[in-house]
Amino acid sequence: MTPMCLHLLCVALSFVIFSERVAVAFCIRTDFFWHAHKNLIDAGEGITLWALGVLVTLKALGNETGGSYALFEEVVFPGQEGLPGHVHTLEDETWYMLEGELVWTLGGQDFLGKKGSFIHLPRFVPHSCANKSNKPARMVITYAPAGFEQWYLDVGKPAVADHRNSPPDVSSEELSGAVRRGKEYGIIFIGHEDEDSEMMASGSIQVPYQ
Repeated sequence: MTPMCLHLLCVALSFVIFSERVAVAFCIRTDFFWHAHKNLIDAGEGITLWALGVLVTLKALGNETGGSYALFEEVVFPGQEGLPGHVHTLEDETWYMLEGELVWTLGGQDFLGKKGSFIHLPRFVPHSCANKSNKPARMVITYAPAGFEQWYLDVGKPAVADHRNSPPDVSSEELSGAVRRGKEYGIIFIGHEDEDSEMMASGSIQVPYQ
């Protein structure tokens, strides 16, 4: 084979290899965009529920994120508290305010959360929130790893994602049932922890903000 033929053969092989790589890369990117489109959640979309009088819209579930995190939107109405004070033992939580104002109580201290405010809540930190303003407040909440979103699916009631709705009354039976189900997901509701005395006595619940 002459040097010229050998050169042309090398060029041809290089072109074939390059073409194959481009084709593979194109397939990968096409697959990525297909999944991105499939997982796109627009405003107002998701699973919307009333959970103990709080309006939540689940946007990302653990089975959609490989169990790494769950994300949802929560609306707290004027004069309303969010979920009763509680402690997570299995996951960390974050809050990011979208609109309105909330009083965030973390480890016994109060903070004002307003539009753009963010806070990270490590597990074992007692926390709650309350809307003391005259307008609905809306925030994004994440849990990592995922799992606690299943509690909302267990105890929640179907709702419409409209913060103009009035929150329903919560019966004592509904609260007791939600507390019991919470224990299945490693959640301790403050004031309902008698059955979890071992964890309380062991000092597992921390107050790092003081």
